[in-house]
Amino acid sequence: MPFAKLYLLLIWLILSFSPYVCADELDEYTLKTAFLYNFAVYTTWPDTDASTFNLCIYGNDPFGKNLDSLMQKKRVNDRTVTIHRTNNIDRLDSCQLVFISRSSVDNLKAVIITLQDKPVLIVADSPGTIQQGVALNMEIKDEKITFDANLKVARKAGLNLSSQLLRFATSVLQ
Repeated sequence: MPFAKLYLLLIWLILSFSPYVCADELDEYTLKTAFLYNFAVYTTWPDTDASTFNLCIYGNDPFGKNLDSLMQKKRVNDRTVTIHRTNNIDRLDSCQLVFISRSSVDNLKAVIITLQDKPVLIVADSPGTIQQGVALNMEIKDEKITFDANLKVARKAGLNLSSQLLRFATSVLQ
C-alpha cells in the first residue's frame, strides 16, 4: 500500500474510531469533512478524462470553511478537488460526489431521480436516507460519527466502494 494511502487510512482510523475523538470534542462537521474526503478517496469511479473532482453541497452548507481548508490541496484519483455549493438540482449531474444537507433532504427523491444511473456518489447525514437511495449516510452514535453504506445504490451508479471503506461501515445494505 503506498505511503499516502496508508497515511489516509491511519487518519481515518484516528478520526472515526478513537475513544478520544468524539463528536462533542471536535465540531461535528469538521469530522464529517474528513469522512467526505475519505469517501471520495476510497471510491472508484468509471474512467474519465476530467481534470477536476467536483464535490457538491446541495442545500445549506454545514461544513463552511472546514471543507475548503481540507480540500484546498487535496487530490482524488489524481484530480484537483473543486467544491460547488448549489440549491439547483440541475447542476448536480456534473458532480462526482453530492452531499445532501439536512436543509434539502425533503428534495431527496428529486435528487435521486436526477442522478440515477450517473456515476455520482450521493452522501447525506439524515436518518432514513440510506433506505431511500443514498449510497453513504453519516450519523452520530455513542458520540462518534459512523456511516452506513448502500452497495446496491453505489453499484447501480457504476461506483465501487473499497473494502477498506466498507469495513468501517456500521451497516452495509446489499
